[in-house]
Amino acid sequence: MTLLVQITDTHILPPGELLYGYSDTSAHLRETVRAIVATRPKADVVLITGDLVERSDGDCYNHFLDLIKRLDMPVYVIPGNHDDPALMPGFFADTAYFPAQGPTYQYTIEAFPFRIIALNSHLCNSELPAFDNDRLQWLEQALEASDKPTLVAIHHPPMKTGIEFIDMGGTQWFQGLKAVLDQSAQVKLVICGHCHTDLIGHIGKVPVYIAGSTAHQLVAARGRDVAPSFVNEPAAPVLHHFINGEFLSGSNPWPANTEHQRIDYDAGIDWESLKKSMRGSAP
Repeated sequence: MTLLVQITDTHILPPGELLYGYSDTSAHLRETVRAIVATRPKADVVLITGDLVERSDGDCYNHFLDLIKRLDMPVYVIPGNHDDPALMPGFFADTAYFPAQGPTYQYTIEAFPFRIIALNSHLCNSELPAFDNDRLQWLEQALEASDKPTLVAIHHPPMKTGIEFIDMGGTQWFQGLKAVLDQSAQVKLVICGHCHTDLIGHIGKVPVYIAGSTAHQLVAARGRDVAPSFVNEPAAPVLHHFINGEFLSGSNPWPANTEHQRIDYDAGIDWESLKKSMRGSAP
């Protein structure tokens, strides 16, 4: 079993600065890092799927780096619409967090039982997504290089969410991506962020998991064109377990402080005996 933890949309500002004047995104990320460190079993890798900072400058990125330095497992990041992928290699030069170069600013990680393919959906000076021919050709070549089970990470959801605020970019931008994934049976899961809410969908036959934001949540109607509401709280980290060749995804199932609440302790029966009693006469 391999455990990948996903967080997204951290929107970090310089120390002491609050997002929109009242959301302490630094405190939210600090709390999230503590939760990841306390998770058992320990995460094998953490992937942060974009909008790392609110403004793409050194003050914000340096504070982001300071906040995640407690993570003692491999960490990787991808750009979101608030990031500048052309500047990120410089900001992360002393780390292994962003092993990407231009012109695509995309990369692969081969160190686990599955591949990670990290994509770039950033469109300059816009909240909207892009995925141009250079990025698409890079992806095609990356997928042709191996049939190993693969997780694809991208910031913007490559699917229609039903949330007008998110779907303003239309569907055309991800059609090339969809066509490539339709021919790539090794891709087991696409993960992304941007929505500031959790959703599950598909691009073609591939599941898409959209994680909630570490900075704040948006309560957004689906199928109705109304502005979303703002909830000033962080989402829990998402745990993507790779088991028997497939991904199982959900929020933290085993925080370290729940050991005393195990059902075998509560029942006063050892776990093997309790399982046997639960099976009854079943084989």
